[in-house]
Amino acid sequence: MQHSDNERARLLPSAALDVLGNDLLLRCASYLDADGLVQLGRTSARFGIPQAGQQRSLANEAARQQFQQSATNEERSRLTKYDDESDVGLLRALEQLRRPLCFDELVGYGFSPQEHPASVTCATYDEGWSTAVSGHVMRGGRHFVEFVIDTAERRPAVQLGIMRLVSLTDGIHMVTDWEWNVDPVFASSSYIPLVSEKLRSQRTARWGVSNVHCCTYYCYNGSCYWTDWDNEKGLSSWQGQEGLEGSGTIGLLLDLDEGTLSVFRNGRRLGVMKEGFGGEYCWFVTVGAPCTINISRGRAPN
Repeated sequence: MQHSDNERARLLPSAALDVLGNDLLLRCASYLDADGLVQLGRTSARFGIPQAGQQRSLANEAARQQFQQSATNEERSRLTKYDDESDVGLLRALEQLRRPLCFDELVGYGFSPQEHPASVTCATYDEGWSTAVSGHVMRGGRHFVEFVIDTAERRPAVQLGIMRLVSLTDGIHMVTDWEWNVDPVFASSSYIPLVSEKLRSQRTARWGVSNVHCCTYYCYNGSCYWTDWDNEKGLSSWQGQEGLEGSGTIGLLLDLDEGTLSVFRNGRRLGVMKEGFGGEYCWFVTVGAPCTINISRGRAPN
């Protein structure tokens, strides 16, 4: 009898779900975020596996409806769905797009302990170059960011830019490989070949066909540096080039529809710094002198 009671208790939740219609279950699931829908799909076959005659599981259908009902036209332009991406994955990307930007990974010995996720502080000249990376992935559309730089330097040794979403530490030693200078725009085959190879080995189909894998605006004099992490790299001047004098704000506009990266200094547009971008990128900063840098998402200028 005890075994029968236990078996009945185990079957009751599934039986209870069976008598509920899909519309009611979808309404209940609509209160969950992407992570909640993932957990729901894992714990319940009714939600996680497409039923007979259904194109999607209930978890994916709930995610699809949430995206369709809440995403703006601007958000949709930034989030073209990949062929191998689930509806829950696309909803997670939308949730990430709506969160404030922050520095998710700090690599190097120059940073002080991080007091706020959207801010990093370098307090020394002696620890080489250090890099802070935002984990937000940009896959399409227009993206505008502002970096507020607070420094006592007349010409700040700060690089601001975009790169592929890669790990700077996976199998890469800080001293023997990076040689104390974590500066991804200089990771070429001729300069630091092991780092170059490790970065290129992380390539995915989502990088697209562009060979511009890392590109920065150098605040010291406004120069543009870029690389494919192999043999191609560049230091180029560009029309409108200006450095940042002391503290100030640098805005970067990545337009993946046009494939361009434009620069704004203290709210004034300087111009298009580099062309030829495509695929996924993330924001990052590299610093080599005392300063504090804050990152925030802004509305892309017209």
